[in-house]
Amino acid sequence: MRGTIHETRPGVWRLRVVVGYRPDGQPRQASRTVRGTQRVAETELAKFVTQAESGDTPMVGTMTLGAYLEKWMEHVRAHRQPDTTRNYAVKCRRFRAELGRVRLDKLRVHQLDEVYRRWMAGGMAPSTLRGYHAVLSAAMSQAVKWGLVPRSVAPLATLPTVDSRRMTVPDVDTVRLLVKESEQFDPVLSAAIMLAALTGCRRGELLGLRWSDVDRDRMVLHVERSVKREEEGRALRVGPTKTHQNRRVSLDPVTLAVIDTHLERAKGWAADALVTLDADGYILTEDPTGTTPMAPDTLTHRFSRLAGRSGLRSLRFHDLRHSVATTLLGAGYDLAIVAGRLGHRDPTITLRVYAHALEERDRQAAVTLGQLMAPAAPAAS
Repeated sequence: MRGTIHETRPGVWRLRVVVGYRPDGQPRQASRTVRGTQRVAETELAKFVTQAESGDTPMVGTMTLGAYLEKWMEHVRAHRQPDTTRNYAVKCRRFRAELGRVRLDKLRVHQLDEVYRRWMAGGMAPSTLRGYHAVLSAAMSQAVKWGLVPRSVAPLATLPTVDSRRMTVPDVDTVRLLVKESEQFDPVLSAAIMLAALTGCRRGELLGLRWSDVDRDRMVLHVERSVKREEEGRALRVGPTKTHQNRRVSLDPVTLAVIDTHLERAKGWAADALVTLDADGYILTEDPTGTTPMAPDTLTHRFSRLAGRSGLRSLRFHDLRHSVATTLLGAGYDLAIVAGRLGHRDPTITLRVYAHALEERDRQAAVTLGQLMAPAAPAAS
């Protein structure tokens, strides 16, 4: 089996190989674009021909968007966390229902615009639509990398404007109210709220904490895992953190007291159930032995019910994390310190998400500069 190379522009090469024949005898071809020298292109062509001979190369000329999205989801499952994979799968199903029969190389911008217009007319929020588009855009970008299409049409689609809304940030009094309301009827939720408001950990990270993660000598909490729901079914999965990086969160006497109080409660529940508490069990769990973690959606639902009873229906558990970030940034703590506590790999993410928290510091800076540059008072005669 042979292939061909064509330089479409300097340093950009179009590779083609025959992957089969139509009923009329005409060849079906697969194409791929590579960048580099001619030697690089020839090496890639040899690999391309080998793939075609083994039947591992999709027929670009007949592959539909629906078939491609299924193939792309296999790639996503191998590289993304379960929560992300589940989110992508939902969005891909809707795209397959709308445009699944369209050939991948024949997808046009006006088709996307028409689908988006109908979704908006049906009540889809602009921010939601942009979320769907982001997934399709990622899929099409990968198709370009794989050489399945020469370019992505996604960047050309018409997207609605999203009104920026200020995030909900609970103040200290609100957090104390939630803790007090949950202490009697749901002490596990009460401990979860306090730990979220004191550490800034994500929901899954909190549920992945074990008693052995508490280092009392160094006064740090080791955040090394996260509890997630698998894409399919109801099984839970304990895996790495969102950024695949372990981190240490400093503890203070108040946070350590919360953990110790909850440990005594857990020992009491185990004794009442006539079981032994696992010394390395999960901290936040309904299992008296501590060996089974709580499901993330269970914690979310219980917090939502608590917020509703407290007249705070719009408040989410994740907003406790926002409270940590805005409080620390507003108090003047270094951006890198806050990013590290939150588990952001790049401090610019923290800055972009929580830029509003710096407004008060900016006003204080204005006052300081004004005082420095104010005209000196005239000397008394």
